[in-house]
Amino acid sequence: MKFLSYSLLAFIVLVLLAVGLTTKIPPASIGVKQVQVGPGKGVIEEDFSTGLVLSLPSYHIWHLFPRQTHFLHFTGGARIDDRRISTREIEDWRGPLQLRTSDNNNVELDVSVTYKIIRGSAYRLVQDGLRVDYVDRVRSLVLDVLRTELAKLTSEDLQLTDTRTERAQLTLNVLREKLAQFHVEPEDILIRAVSFQADYEDKLQNKQLLRQQSKLEEALTAQAEEDQKVQTQKRQIGAAVLAKERDWEKKIQEKKSDFEVQIATIDSEAQLYDQKTRAEGISERDILIATGELAIEKSKALRDELRNSALDSAGGRILLALEAVKNLEIPEVILNSDDPSVPMLLDMGRMTRLLVGEATPPPNLKDEQRDAAGQKDD
Repeated sequence: MKFLSYSLLAFIVLVLLAVGLTTKIPPASIGVKQVQVGPGKGVIEEDFSTGLVLSLPSYHIWHLFPRQTHFLHFTGGARIDDRRISTREIEDWRGPLQLRTSDNNNVELDVSVTYKIIRGSAYRLVQDGLRVDYVDRVRSLVLDVLRTELAKLTSEDLQLTDTRTERAQLTLNVLREKLAQFHVEPEDILIRAVSFQADYEDKLQNKQLLRQQSKLEEALTAQAEEDQKVQTQKRQIGAAVLAKERDWEKKIQEKKSDFEVQIATIDSEAQLYDQKTRAEGISERDILIATGELAIEKSKALRDELRNSALDSAGGRILLALEAVKNLEIPEVILNSDDPSVPMLLDMGRMTRLLVGEATPPPNLKDEQRDAAGQKDD
């Protein structure tokens, strides 16, 4: 039980010591440590980030600076404050910037300048004694540079956004070089509005009106010229399209004529080929027919020649005689059968010999001898 009590007491003591021996650097802040006594007396050359850091009473002093971007406004708005801002404030509101242009016109400008402490250089503000008044020193320098640099513009230049922006960029470069002594760097310069004196404002408005009218007339003239160019281009394009269409129609007609000629040539050649082929076929047919007929005639002639030659022989005469006998028609014949010189009609052999003019065997021979004699003659 006593052990727990001692442990709890020791824990409380440690907590109290931790709280008493540390300090907290808030978010979006930069901490700078300064040693007051001892061998390491002075500003520690280091910027500390957010978190708990060792802080021994009467030995360490911690200085805090804003890490965010600082805003310096010169405006006629409601948030004008002439009070000195603390190191944790990042906005500084002042009256509008008054200056005289290069053409001797008084103007008021609404301008905002943004800047921030250079990274890793916050401890230098403490070393150079600028911990409290660096904001005032920066404001004074910025005001002086703006009045010097922006006064190089004419009244008309201030009305032109591009010209104002270009001059603001040049002024920013000058500020970057001069603000380095205060360990801050500018980020941007914004010219929001320009206000002239009332009499000059009227003149300026009239001048702007004339300028706008002149620009309007120039724009209308340019538009008319462009319209004329467009109409000219339309006519040119139309003429080019028409010429191209005619050219294509001409080419199509030429191709069509060429195709028609080719088709007519092919058709003519086809007809000629057909006629030639038909004529050759007919001619070849006629030749074959004539050749066949000639062969037939020759075969007939040869047949007749062979037949005549055969009929001209003894056998042919016999054949003719036999045919004559066969075709012989005798309605009535009276023969003396007792006369041996009269042949029997039924004896075809004797009739044949009779018809072909051969000698008749003697009547005293027997029939067999006569037949043998007839066969010998054959």
